[in-house]
Amino acid sequence: MLKTLAPFNFSDRAAVQAAFVECETLPLIQGWHSELIGLPATAQLGWREGRIWALGTLTDADVFNEATVDNQNTWEMGDVFEVFVRRSDSDAYTEAHVTPNGVRLHLKFLNRATIALARGGQLDGDTLKCDPNEIIAHAWRTEEGWVGLLGVPVEAAPGEKIRVSVCRYDAHRDTNTEPDVASTSNHAECDFHRPDDWPEYTVPAG
Repeated sequence: MLKTLAPFNFSDRAAVQAAFVECETLPLIQGWHSELIGLPATAQLGWREGRIWALGTLTDADVFNEATVDNQNTWEMGDVFEVFVRRSDSDAYTEAHVTPNGVRLHLKFLNRATIALARGGQLDGDTLKCDPNEIIAHAWRTEEGWVGLLGVPVEAAPGEKIRVSVCRYDAHRDTNTEPDVASTSNHAECDFHRPDDWPEYTVPAG
């Protein structure tokens, strides 16, 4: 079950980490591989005032992202920390990103078929982009890589069920090398847009 986070200053890394101190640490895995390829990362989840909050601790040998303004295609431009969330009783879901330099991306999908249409060129991906100011996001560099924070609004009441997946892109400057990706979900295929794989949580009070 998700823990309710105490009030915290989300622009202060020490305050953020203190707020999450009692939250379970989840490894980001690659269910489609027998063992992790790339560098390790972990995430912690909490709930506060209508938002799912995710804190990622990301080992990264070369931290970068070339995005400069919100709602660019951040996953094509470098390292990304991201959250997927949906109500368990709904097909619609939200995807939110933050880059190491604090750029946000906010996407909404009516259902899983929507991403298939966008990937197939039958839907303009820009039509999925929503107000980035609805997402609270911060990022900090560390000696080992970087830390990302996302606060994503969810219309869910205490006791209701939501599904949440936390993921990362560890990009390489060599554009011929695919990024190393991982998720808190046990995906049998390398595809984050598989909502049935996302772990389910109960929304707490607060």
